[in-house]
Amino acid sequence: MTRAFILAALVLCARGSHAQQQPAPARDEMLRAQLLIRGQKDQEVRQPFLTGRADSAAIDRMNQVDALNTTWMKQLVAERGWPGYSLVGRDGEQAAFLILQHATQDTAFMARTLPLLERAYATGEAEGQQVALLTDRVARQRGQAQIYGTQASIVSGRFVLDPIADSANVDKRRAQLGIPPVAAYKRLLDSLYSSATRAP
Repeated sequence: MTRAFILAALVLCARGSHAQQQPAPARDEMLRAQLLIRGQKDQEVRQPFLTGRADSAAIDRMNQVDALNTTWMKQLVAERGWPGYSLVGRDGEQAAFLILQHATQDTAFMARTLPLLERAYATGEAEGQQVALLTDRVARQRGQAQIYGTQASIVSGRFVLDPIADSANVDKRRAQLGIPPVAAYKRLLDSLYSSATRAP
């Protein structure tokens, strides 16, 4: 069973209205540029996994990039909190999330950052889907059932969702974060994976 590396954060766009707004920090274009560079590298080293051409060298490259990005992100979060839209723009925030989502060598850091991401979502500085993805990623890293049904494995060329706690109510929980039902999400993942494997 091969773990899926396609991030739904790249393909879904959950936008919610938030009642509480905090004073926006000044935009930091230098930090945004750093995040975009690191986010691009994060995605580049994952391309072999999407096309089924990964080898041990590709795994080593991915692990090295993830380790460097995680160390850098830990310092950023410690000094400035979660880099939301106002600070680094939507694309910069998205890159920050990619790095955090792939910090699986340090699940404790991922878990510590989750409340910061939840607060960012509550104030309109992040996406609900990111909260769902990180919540589930932390749960799966700890060997627990996921909550929102965002984590999947590839089995015989198709996506199979990892175990979901209280699966009967998963779509209600997803709706609370403004993200589509599980069935629509899975169809999208299958479509993206099929497209990736057909790529030359």
